[in-house]
Amino acid sequence: MIKTPEQYVESLRDGRIVYQDGELIKDIPTRYEASVNRAAGEFWLAHQPDTKKLFAMEEDGEEIAFSFKIPETGEDIQRRREITQTLNHWNLGGARLTGIDSLNGVAHACTVLDKAMGTNYSENMKKYRAWCKKNDPGICAAVSDPKGNRKLHAEDPKQAHKDFYVRLKEKTKDGIIITGCKLHISDAILSNELIVLPSRNHNEGGKEYAVACAVSCGTPGVKFLATTGSRNGGHPMIIFDDVFVPWERVFMAGEWQFSRLFATSFARYHRLTASTYKAIQLQGVAGLARLMAEMNGLTHATRIQDHLAWLAMYADVTDALAKAAALSPVYDQGTGFAIPNPVYTNAAKYWFASQWHEAMKYLQDITGGIAATMPSMKDWENPETKGYIEKYLRGASEYSTEDRMKAIAQVINLGSCAQGVLSIHAEGSLSTQRMVIYQMADWDRLKARAKRTLGMPVDHPAFKDLPTEPPWAMPASMLKK
Repeated sequence: MIKTPEQYVESLRDGRIVYQDGELIKDIPTRYEASVNRAAGEFWLAHQPDTKKLFAMEEDGEEIAFSFKIPETGEDIQRRREITQTLNHWNLGGARLTGIDSLNGVAHACTVLDKAMGTNYSENMKKYRAWCKKNDPGICAAVSDPKGNRKLHAEDPKQAHKDFYVRLKEKTKDGIIITGCKLHISDAILSNELIVLPSRNHNEGGKEYAVACAVSCGTPGVKFLATTGSRNGGHPMIIFDDVFVPWERVFMAGEWQFSRLFATSFARYHRLTASTYKAIQLQGVAGLARLMAEMNGLTHATRIQDHLAWLAMYADVTDALAKAAALSPVYDQGTGFAIPNPVYTNAAKYWFASQWHEAMKYLQDITGGIAATMPSMKDWENPETKGYIEKYLRGASEYSTEDRMKAIAQVINLGSCAQGVLSIHAEGSLSTQRMVIYQMADWDRLKARAKRTLGMPVDHPAFKDLPTEPPWAMPASMLKK
């Protein structure tokens, strides 16, 4: 089944509890109308003749969303990238940007867990995936924990309390009870399902924090505290206040040895998704910079051209790295999953995040000081002041004053503190990307390449059968005396 936009909107009226700015939200679609419309657009595209072939597929005679297919090839991963790209081109989405990555990451991790421990979580995941194919929910990953004192483990008695990480409070014959909080959970309020998983490794003393499960957004005990001032609920806190989860929705319950694997398996998929939509965002940044240069009459300046060239490169390198990660995946023979290349994926995310403030510097330089002093759009709408703004904030004649003001406002928004923090920390910090690249880099191959250059013995399979000298040499008769 593939939901219609109307079915998606109605699915958000499930009794979920959402607070924002001190107010209990009475109706999600009404309060967050514009964002719900954008999220519903994904379901709309899945029914349109031109995009249906990308978003939908047939399985066992039933039409399902392609996103719920297990990724088995690089082409499958690339198709997920194309879905993300299409949603961003249409300025749509939000119901499952992170959720499909958590579905696949947790499915991979619990399969590995079962093989090692003799558990049966992967069967739960297969049934849950089948349920998703039948019901077509919006899904969101619930990963980041408050952490409390980051120097201390979750279970350390020096922590102010035990619930800085979501924990397994109780096991019953019918399921588990979880309690705790997740932070920064983007678009959670627009989703139907939360996939809860650890944000870090836990040791044996913290095994109660090794928990992964699926929770419906309207489940009793689940509460959302939306980001202040946001029009879509933003990146809310999610409170789990003694939430019951039936066993068939549980994918890990205390197997602490695998807590890191659950977190990293999700991250491998999600950093590719992030790099994909970030590349599109960077294309918009480069285009905005060019527009501002034209509006300000600066395209002739060599310094500005250098800025613009760098911004175009910034976007294209991010996109190229993400595409390489999809089409050069790691194949896990034990599980059958294709996983985005971790080195390329983390390199893409690192390149994007590490250069964001440089990009903002160039964009703000091109825009000029007006980005710090521009009157508000309310002054533009005021007939007492509009004429002055129309006259004095006009730039190049081919663009209207209003369009220039909109462009400047977007520069202000992109350069805001919130955007800067999100660009650095969303999908993992810079140090996380460096750590993963260091751990996953093929150092044996890289050293072998260096040894071959130096003429040292090489036993690496990629080089060991290659001759140390050129395979062909000029005969003596060709040399001039």
